[in-house]
Amino acid sequence: MERFVALDSWRGIAACMVALYHLYYLHVHGHLYEVPLLQNSWLFVDFFFVLSGFVIAANYQQRLLDGFGAGRFILLRLGRIYPLHFVMLAVGVALKLLLVLAPGFSSVAHTAAPPFTAPDEAPGTILANLLLIHGLHLYDFLTWNGQSWSISTEFYTYVLFAACLVGLGKRAWIALPVAVIGGPILLAMLSAQYLATDTEWGIIRCVYGFAVGVVVWNIYRRWTDPLRTWLSGNVAEWCAIALMLVFVSLSSKTILSLAAPYVFGLVVLVFAFESGTASAMLRLRPLVFLGTVSYSIYMTHVFVARRLFDTGRVLEKFLDIDLLTQRRIDGQQLYFVGTEAWHGDIFYLAFLPIVLAVSYFTYRWIEQPGRKWNRNWVQTRHDSLRRAASGVA
Repeated sequence: MERFVALDSWRGIAACMVALYHLYYLHVHGHLYEVPLLQNSWLFVDFFFVLSGFVIAANYQQRLLDGFGAGRFILLRLGRIYPLHFVMLAVGVALKLLLVLAPGFSSVAHTAAPPFTAPDEAPGTILANLLLIHGLHLYDFLTWNGQSWSISTEFYTYVLFAACLVGLGKRAWIALPVAVIGGPILLAMLSAQYLATDTEWGIIRCVYGFAVGVVVWNIYRRWTDPLRTWLSGNVAEWCAIALMLVFVSLSSKTILSLAAPYVFGLVVLVFAFESGTASAMLRLRPLVFLGTVSYSIYMTHVFVARRLFDTGRVLEKFLDIDLLTQRRIDGQQLYFVGTEAWHGDIFYLAFLPIVLAVSYFTYRWIEQPGRKWNRNWVQTRHDSLRRAASGVA
């Protein structure tokens, strides 16, 4: 499979930015709390969608046109995303079952309702998560491992991608302008916060971003040499980074956010050439590691953050210290870490190393074995079908 190392590292950086955003969203108040880039880092989810479209098109577009098989492609993609999604769901359900068996833990977990009674953890949401349909407008709230809504939408975007290529063949390109033009128009009409939609209109958001990535791949593939003159090198890379940081900092949940996939598409195109000093930095081992475990970072970070909050509540009780501060904001009683901004700063500094440590183990023990088993199974199945079709016993 074709690999773009610098883009993989960008995936890891984007995952870390989303993790820091969710820490901000969970009310960790530090000096970073007022930084616009952090407040708007939810937009880096759309970077994932664009990059996914680019990489999937680079590795599967021609193969699907040549008869690789939509079923084989979908099973391979399912094996890539499902094992960790399933484990995180199972862990979440297991913790709720623990609260049923040992109600005394509810004060630590700070649950507002008995287990499995709140809408976001009702039994039906478990089935929806198992079927990966929980991000397809079934609910207007997040369920279980909340950020997995994007995994749901991305899986079914893979299905649409394969269906277009297999069903339309070389005419599949006609679906791209529909997605990259119709996507932002639909979101402007349907979403009150434009691109900031998840379980409600997240499938449109994902298809839009993914299609931009597919367009970028085809631009890169067709005009590599002419574009290299203008879009490669130090100036192009650092200007692309500056554009992305300024855009994310300014766009917020306004209509401007709808342009995010285009901005990220340009960044992906520039760094596909991997020819500047920024790309050289992105090929350093620590950043390559971030890219390697990026999916684990994305799927585990909210769980880690919530367990850190639970740990804080336990330490408060046993050590008689104030680790969490209650504040009433917009009628809600919220918990903030510490009583001073620098307390939150320490929490931010400690959070990412813990997430990276957890992500290393989930990558090694869940992602890698799951992917390897799935690839072997899909290959064995494919070989069996091919032998059966040729009449070989």
